[in-house]
Amino acid sequence: METAMHAEVRIREARSVDLPAIGALWRELMAHHYALDPRFLVAPDAEKKYARHAHEMLRSRDARVLVAESEVSAQVVAFLMGEIQNRPPIALPGRYGFISDICVTADWRHRGVGRALFGEMRQWFLARKVTAIELYVAEANPASNAFWQEMGMQPFLRLMRQDL
Repeated sequence: METAMHAEVRIREARSVDLPAIGALWRELMAHHYALDPRFLVAPDAEKKYARHAHEMLRSRDARVLVAESEVSAQVVAFLMGEIQNRPPIALPGRYGFISDICVTADWRHRGVGRALFGEMRQWFLARKVTAIELYVAEANPASNAFWQEMGMQPFLRLMRQDL
C-alpha cells in the first residue's frame, strides 16, 4: 500500500521483499555511527538479525516500517521504523510513539526524504492517539541532532554511559 508521495521518492509501507535493503541501510547507519563513535560496534551477523527484527516489526499492529523508494529506479533509499509503546502505570502520558531507526542513504540526504518519512510516521502516531514521540539521538552525530530539532523534537532525557 502506497502511503505518500514526495518529489523523487514514494513513501510506502515496507514489505518482506524490502528486508535486505532495510538491513543494508541499517548497516550503513551503523557504519556511519561507528565512524563518529567506535562504541557503535556491531556483531558480524547484526545485519541479518536486524532484518529479522524488521520482519517482526512488519507483522506487529503496534509498529510501522516505512521505506522511501526512488521513483526512477524503484530502489529503497531510506527507511524509518517506529512503534507504539506503553509507559508503566505510574507514568503519564501512557502511550507514546517511539522511533527506533531512520536511515537515508548518503546520496539521498538533504533532499527531504527523512522529513517525508517522519511526516508520514507522525500522522500514523497521531491517528493512534499517542501523546508524544520519542527517540534516541547519538551525541556524536550533530547532523542527526539538527535534523530532529528541525522536526520539532526537543531534548528530554540524556543517556549516560560508562564502559567497564
